[in-house]
Amino acid sequence: AGSVQMSTMAVPRAHAGHRLRCVLAVVCALCWASSSVRFVAGQAGQLSVDASPQTARKMPDKMFGIFFEEINHAGAGGLWAELVSNRGFEAGGPNTPSNIEPWFIIGNESSIIVGTDRTSCFERNPVALRMEVLCGSKGTNVCPSGGVGVYNPGYWGMNIERRKGYKVSLHIRSSDAVSLTISLTSSDGLHKLASRTITGGKKQFTNWTKIQFRLYSSQNNTNSRLQITTTKTGVVWLDQVSVMPSDTYMGHGFRKDLASMLANLKPQFLKFPGGNYAMGQYLRNAFHWGETVGPWEERPGHVNDAWGYWTDDGLGFFEFLQVNGTQTHSLTLKH
Repeated sequence: AGSVQMSTMAVPRAHAGHRLRCVLAVVCALCWASSSVRFVAGQAGQLSVDASPQTARKMPDKMFGIFFEEINHAGAGGLWAELVSNRGFEAGGPNTPSNIEPWFIIGNESSIIVGTDRTSCFERNPVALRMEVLCGSKGTNVCPSGGVGVYNPGYWGMNIERRKGYKVSLHIRSSDAVSLTISLTSSDGLHKLASRTITGGKKQFTNWTKIQFRLYSSQNNTNSRLQITTTKTGVVWLDQVSVMPSDTYMGHGFRKDLASMLANLKPQFLKFPGGNYAMGQYLRNAFHWGETVGPWEERPGHVNDAWGYWTDDGLGFFEFLQVNGTQTHSLTLKH
């Protein structure tokens, strides 16, 4: 068998002792220097700054820009003009029945049963709202005045303005004939600002059907809500319910007032979609830009676990590019 030989080079004792003495000398010198430093209380100091044009350097124009992050609803409920919160009923998670907040039920258990199931026509957003209406316009179980259904207050109340148009979009399916009233109302639901009734026979809504129309408010109300009601017995499914102002910044879906403020800053770049929001506390909750493009109904959305709320990614990569292109000359994507 072969053998392996290892050898070491010994350091002469004289050299080792010399090195040790050098190290000790350096340590002692440092200790002496630190102990000899004294600070005099009240001693005056002077700082001179030369800001004369001869020594000035021009700051590059591209150093001034905007950093945007989805935090405290800066996007959803802020810059992005969508008025409905949790419009796809996905915020409660993929398992059903799930939490539908901030949607609320109009009516009691004797008149309506509301829940969720996984029957949506959107593969990436499978959760839909199911309303089983037990009351009717006639008979022993008559619906209360105004009907039963659900309502959504948006983000701390919807700001509805007089004579302005609002684009309403929703998907409906039913095993029965349909008669649904979609309204913008006061926060207590007692005063209607605008409404439209959707009707159709049993065959018309057997499959998922997309309905779109505009509502025009008769008055101003800064604390409004969207409500969907009926007095017709049967089962109705709803999904992807949206209310957007018709008049948005350059038609791109941004609130005109906020987007105009950003434009007035004249930024040279826009950095998005944020810091912690981009990464997420967990990788599965990071901002995956490829899932934020395409038709908004098919964007899966994700939990903004950095700041504790759901984002449906209606404000996605494409929308950031749109607002960037209208306000700046360059962009920075943090991902």
